Amino acid sequence: MTSSRVIWKWTDEQNAIRASRSNRIIVEANAGAAKTTTAAFTIAGLIERGANPKKILSLSFTRPGVKAFEAAFARVGLSRDIARQLPVGTVEDFCASRLQRLEGSGVRRNERAEDVARAVIAAIAVARERAEGRFPGEFSLHGSGELAVEGLLEEFGQIKGSMALQRAGEYFSLTPQTASDLGFSFTTLSVFREYERERTAFLDGEGEQARFRYQGDATYDLARLLLSDDPPFSSENHPLWVGAEAVVFDEMHDCNWAIFTVLKTLLEVNDGCAFLGVGDRDQVIHAKDGADSYFMKDGFDIEIGEPKRLPLTLTHRFGESLARPLGSFSGKAYAANKDRKSAVEIKVTNTTEELLYVVEEAARSRRGLDEDSDLQDLAVLLRHPGSTVELEHFLIVKGLPYETIGFKSFLERPEILFIRMLLTVAVDLQAKFDAGMLLAAKRATWQFVGGVLPGATTAGETEKIVESATEENFRSFALHDLLRATEPRVSERILGAMALASNNNIADFSKVISALGINEMARRVFVRGSDVEEVESSISGLLSVAKRYASIDSLLNALLQYDYAAKSKKQKESRIVLSTIESSKGLEFDHVIVPGVNAGSFDGKNPDERNLFYVATSRARNLLTITHATERASRFLASFRQ
Repeated sequence: MTSSRVIWKWTDEQNAIRASRSNRIIVEANAGAAKTTTAAFTIAGLIERGANPKKILSLSFTRPGVKAFEAAFARVGLSRDIARQLPVGTVEDFCASRLQRLEGSGVRRNERAEDVARAVIAAIAVARERAEGRFPGEFSLHGSGELAVEGLLEEFGQIKGSMALQRAGEYFSLTPQTASDLGFSFTTLSVFREYERERTAFLDGEGEQARFRYQGDATYDLARLLLSDDPPFSSENHPLWVGAEAVVFDEMHDCNWAIFTVLKTLLEVNDGCAFLGVGDRDQVIHAKDGADSYFMKDGFDIEIGEPKRLPLTLTHRFGESLARPLGSFSGKAYAANKDRKSAVEIKVTNTTEELLYVVEEAARSRRGLDEDSDLQDLAVLLRHPGSTVELEHFLIVKGLPYETIGFKSFLERPEILFIRMLLTVAVDLQAKFDAGMLLAAKRATWQFVGGVLPGATTAGETEKIVESATEENFRSFALHDLLRATEPRVSERILGAMALASNNNIADFSKVISALGINEMARRVFVRGSDVEEVESSISGLLSVAKRYASIDSLLNALLQYDYAAKSKKQKESRIVLSTIESSKGLEFDHVIVPGVNAGSFDGKNPDERNLFYVATSRARNLLTITHATERASRFLASFRQ
């Protein structure tokens, strides 16, 4: 059933996992320890012992994880014929396919935030009206809420993944206090409930049919049906009966309550089904889709039964010099392939210019004498992406191409575009926005200003006018109409800031920002506190960048040129990676730089802080560079100084 070609030197740990006859196994793996390959190796063993490959369900949390599974099947020597028989997919795709048995194929699945943005914005309007009737002043979002959509969807993912409302009980009543008790804002939960009423024909388990789905919704909807007192199926036509002989779950550290509800029922319905879960619980970041380390710890034992726990300690990603401090930091055994050579360096950087020097030296080292060599194996992993404005500015000035993962470049951030639009009007700059940025700048400005244009009776009609306006018409007419239509205190602040900016004196720029009250304005258009903090950070970076220019219009002209430069850089394949730490999970790079590991900002007691640092530092293959400010080293660095 398998080919004789096996391209791996199997360790005692891997052989022990493959040979185990336990019906419930959890592999507690280290970063880079060939988790997926080991899972595939174990699947090959099941097939050799007589398991039907068509009945071995291989699940991953992400689609890249599915690709990794498929590559691993070839790596462990499974023939193409056998590999094609193995059902492989994400948990979400599996749940969608099972729901299709109940619903038919009429439920649309959406992958992009923009596909469901209209539904979120409609929910905001309804939620605001209802909330103001019951709890005046508690609903924090102003305007249409467009800028809050992505943040809300991420919070919806956490609510659904954690099944927070279901676990709160059937008598849960939404108030500002009960929302706080659940760990969410009253505004977020108010919008969530209206969004769910729009998305489905039911709420809180009452009903069966969804109108559309977004990422994670299939798993959430199926989990709710499984918990329902009156599910639309019986034991004879249960959607999770698939005749499975084994379920193999890779990336188990991303498991949440919704996934676990499905998994638990899957094992119950398919009597005798074996289970293998593989994950690294130190990579659990709870805020992401409601992931919970509970399921790799006591949760599995309590909810399903005590599994056999087997270690996978040998990392193939990096060498001993990185494995040793990571083992000390995580408090678990860590071994490394002796053939791997890695290095760790800790540097002091007190300014962004000093950080740029570190990045520039790393890029120069990678390029050597060849300007076309690959830069994509150089990554800067960020705890706070809003702090990249200065770094991005320097990279553009230096001509170093880069890409951002998990966040928008500062040139595309709505608060930056809003301020650019106001300044452009204030100094009567004739240079136009790049065509690709103009629409985003108009929309961002409308969101921060608020208001409904004369002649428009709804936000939707105002949106159409804003989108269709030329840059000249928007600057000369639409903006001034919006300022007359919005709240007086908002228009007064904006007009006051523009008056200060009209003298074109770059020395007054900080006064312009202060008069604008951008932090308070951000709290009107974003729901998450983290989004407001990122706005504050990006504006602080813009103020620092501005000091390098002689006037406001010279700053604006430079930003326009950077728009063009960024567009041309996007055409290049070789780019330095700037990524949030969360978005780097599952990735690896030759050289990783983790900046700003400072006391007070990256050393909190929250487990997520610790796990974020673990994820960031374990992405490196050859060289890990960590930076901190003078005498402000995070306590996280103690293990890396030994």
